[in-house]
Amino acid sequence: MMSCSHTHRLRTCLVGALISLTTLAAPVMAHEYRLGDIEVMHPFAPPTPPGAPMAAGYLEIINHGQHDERFLGGDVTFAHELQLHETTVEGDVSRMRQITDGMLIPAGTTVKFQPMGKHLMFTDLAEPLVDGDRKKATLTFEKAGELEVEFAIEHADAASTSHDDMNHGDMKHGEESQEEMKKDKAHKHH
Repeated sequence: MMSCSHTHRLRTCLVGALISLTTLAAPVMAHEYRLGDIEVMHPFAPPTPPGAPMAAGYLEIINHGQHDERFLGGDVTFAHELQLHETTVEGDVSRMRQITDGMLIPAGTTVKFQPMGKHLMFTDLAEPLVDGDRKKATLTFEKAGELEVEFAIEHADAASTSHDDMNHGDMKHGEESQEEMKKDKAHKHH
């Protein structure tokens, strides 16, 4: 049978170990931001090599509200422009297009911005994105307004393909067909 002092020391050690693990894990934990019913989860961008003209950004947007929202884009200090893009794959052809009228975030859903799907593009980078840095941005929503966030500069997990590794020469940039626009508006992401 354990004595009270032994149990107390054991609890103290366990609490100390837990605090240590939490502190060590803090830099890699997800970060989130909230503005009304909109929650932005873990905005990040992979590091870039020196001289890279652009970079991709990823995040998740959760609409906790009862009404649809539209993500309009935003501003960053580390690049000339933040653009909304979407990559679609049809057969062996990848097509990337810029979305200029914002992205619908339906009520009660989560929209993921990830490689080979919806993503952000930071054009005309002012400097390389360095692993471990944080870069400030302002995201703009039609109803909720502006939300200040920081993009963590870190490598995407090994299971996903980095946008930086894509061959843009094989992608067709441009407008999508009316049929694709109807599908995009009707499609809800969960």
